[in-house]
Amino acid sequence: MKTFFVHENELNQVVSYILTDCSKQSILLLYGDLGTGKTTLTKAILAQLGIKESITSPTFNIVSTYQLPNGHFIHHFDLYRIKSFDELYEIGFEEYIDAGQLCLIEWPTIGEPFYQNQSEVLKIEIVVTEKGRTYLIQ
Repeated sequence: MKTFFVHENELNQVVSYILTDCSKQSILLLYGDLGTGKTTLTKAILAQLGIKESITSPTFNIVSTYQLPNGHFIHHFDLYRIKSFDELYEIGFEEYIDAGQLCLIEWPTIGEPFYQNQSEVLKIEIVVTEKGRTYLIQ
C-alpha cells in the first residue's frame, strides 16, 4: 500500500505513481465520498495519457469511452446510480472489465463481484481532510 497526502495542485505525483509503478493494473477502483476528487483524479490520469477532450463524470451515462493516441481505449465508469447488480449485466459491464483495457471506476462497490477474479485491480481511496487529500493506493 502507498499513501499520498497532497493538495490538488500536487496531484501529478499521484498520477505519475499510478501510471508508472502501477502500470500493470488495468482496473482502477476509485473510492471516496461525494466531492472527494474521484473525477478530478480521472481527469488528471486521462490528461497525462494524452486525452485532450473535455472529461466529465459519466453519472447519467454510466460509462464514457475515450480513445488514446495509440488507438487503445479507456472506459470511465460512474456506478453511483446503479441500484442492482443486474443493471451491470444490462450495460455489458463484464465485457468492459474482461477486455483488458484501462477502466476507471467511480463508486465501484456494487461491481465488486466482477473484480474478485481480476489480478490487475488497483484500489484508490480518496479521503479529504482539512489540509488536503489523502490517496490510499493498494
